[in-house]
Amino acid sequence: MAALDCLKLDDLIILKINGSLTSEEIAQVEQPFAVLTAQPGARIVVDLTNVEIVTTPALSMFIAAANHAKHSGGKLVFTQATPPVRDILHRLRLSAVLITVPGLDDAIAQARA
Repeated sequence: MAALDCLKLDDLIILKINGSLTSEEIAQVEQPFAVLTAQPGARIVVDLTNVEIVTTPALSMFIAAANHAKHSGGKLVFTQATPPVRDILHRLRLSAVLITVPGLDDAIAQARA
Protein backbone atom coordinates (compact mmCIF):
# COMPACT_ATOMS: atom_id res chain seq x y z
CA MET A 1 0.00 0.00 0.00
CA ALA A 2 1.35 3.42 -0.95
CA ALA A 3 1.40 6.31 1.52
CA LEU A 4 2.42 9.96 1.45
CA ASP A 5 4.00 11.79 4.39
CA CYS A 6 4.36 15.57 4.40
CA LEU A 7 6.91 17.58 6.38
CA LYS A 8 7.01 21.39 6.24
CA LEU A 9 10.35 23.09 6.83
CA ASP A 10 9.96 26.88 6.78
CA ASP A 11 9.63 27.67 3.05
CA LEU A 12 9.92 24.06 1.91
CA ILE A 13 7.67 21.00 1.72
CA ILE A 14 9.19 17.51 1.84
CA LEU A 15 6.95 14.75 0.51
CA LYS A 16 8.02 11.22 1.35
CA ILE A 17 6.32 8.52 -0.69
CA ASN A 18 6.28 4.98 0.68
CA GLY A 19 5.38 1.82 -1.21
CA SER A 20 4.87 0.88 -4.82
CA LEU A 21 3.33 3.36 -7.23
CA THR A 22 1.54 0.89 -9.45
CA SER A 23 -1.77 1.55 -11.19
CA GLU A 24 -3.61 0.00 -8.26
CA GLU A 25 -1.71 1.64 -5.41
CA ILE A 26 -1.28 5.18 -6.71
CA ALA A 27 -4.88 6.02 -5.77
CA GLN A 28 -3.84 6.40 -2.11
CA VAL A 29 -1.33 9.19 -2.85
CA GLU A 30 -2.44 10.78 -6.12
CA GLN A 31 -5.00 13.27 -4.78
CA PRO A 32 -2.98 14.53 -1.77
CA PHE A 33 0.16 14.70 -3.94
CA ALA A 34 -1.69 16.80 -6.53
CA VAL A 35 -3.06 19.16 -3.88
CA LEU A 36 0.32 19.70 -2.24
CA THR A 37 2.22 20.17 -5.50
CA ALA A 38 -0.42 22.51 -6.98
CA GLN A 39 0.40 25.34 -4.59
CA PRO A 40 1.69 28.26 -6.69
CA GLY A 41 5.35 28.99 -6.09
CA ALA A 42 5.82 26.02 -3.75
CA ARG A 43 9.29 24.61 -3.22
CA ILE A 44 8.97 20.86 -2.84
CA VAL A 45 11.32 17.90 -2.40
CA VAL A 46 9.92 14.47 -3.24
CA ASP A 47 11.79 11.75 -1.36
CA LEU A 48 11.59 8.42 -3.20
CA THR A 49 13.68 6.42 -0.71
CA ASN A 50 10.89 3.94 0.00
CA VAL A 51 9.35 3.71 -3.47
CA GLU A 52 9.87 0.22 -4.82
CA ILE A 53 8.48 0.68 -8.34
CA VAL A 54 6.77 3.32 -10.48
CA THR A 55 4.45 2.78 -13.42
CA THR A 56 3.05 5.11 -16.06
CA PRO A 57 0.39 6.73 -13.84
CA ALA A 58 3.03 7.69 -11.26
CA LEU A 59 5.36 9.06 -13.92
CA SER A 60 2.48 11.09 -15.36
CA MET A 61 1.74 12.42 -11.86
CA PHE A 62 5.40 13.43 -11.42
CA ILE A 63 5.58 15.16 -14.82
CA ALA A 64 2.32 17.05 -14.27
CA ALA A 65 3.54 18.27 -10.86
CA ALA A 66 6.93 19.32 -12.29
CA ASN A 67 5.27 21.23 -15.12
CA HIS A 68 2.93 22.99 -12.71
CA ALA A 69 5.82 23.97 -10.44
CA LYS A 70 7.79 25.31 -13.38
CA HIS A 71 4.89 27.41 -14.67
CA SER A 72 3.85 28.72 -11.24
CA GLY A 73 7.30 29.90 -10.17
CA GLY A 74 7.89 26.98 -7.82
CA LYS A 75 10.38 24.16 -7.84
CA LEU A 76 9.98 20.40 -7.56
CA VAL A 77 13.04 18.25 -6.87
CA PHE A 78 13.09 14.44 -6.68
CA THR A 79 15.66 12.62 -4.58
CA GLN A 80 16.78 9.30 -3.16
CA ALA A 81 15.33 7.15 -5.95
CA THR A 82 15.88 3.44 -5.42
CA PRO A 83 17.87 1.63 -8.14
CA PRO A 84 14.75 0.29 -9.95
CA VAL A 85 13.10 3.72 -9.94
CA ARG A 86 16.33 5.47 -10.93
CA ASP A 87 16.70 2.99 -13.81
CA ILE A 88 13.20 3.76 -15.11
CA LEU A 89 13.77 7.52 -14.88
CA HIS A 90 17.08 7.12 -16.71
CA ARG A 91 15.76 4.82 -19.47
CA LEU A 92 12.86 7.16 -20.19
CA ARG A 93 15.20 10.17 -20.14
CA LEU A 94 12.99 11.94 -17.64
CA SER A 95 15.92 13.98 -16.35
CA ALA A 96 15.01 16.36 -19.18
CA VAL A 97 11.71 17.07 -17.42
CA LEU A 98 12.29 16.18 -13.75
CA ILE A 99 14.96 17.63 -11.49
CA THR A 100 16.60 14.67 -9.77
CA VAL A 101 19.32 14.97 -7.12
CA PRO A 102 21.06 12.05 -5.36
CA GLY A 103 20.97 13.18 -1.70
CA LEU A 104 18.27 14.71 0.48
CA ASP A 105 20.46 17.59 1.68
CA ASP A 106 21.42 18.44 -1.91
CA ALA A 107 17.77 18.21 -2.96
CA ILE A 108 16.77 20.65 -0.21
CA ALA A 109 19.49 23.08 -1.30
CA GLN A 110 18.44 22.71 -4.96
CA ALA A 111 14.77 23.34 -4.13
CA ARG A 112 15.64 26.49 -2.20
CA ALA A 113 18.00 27.82 -4.90
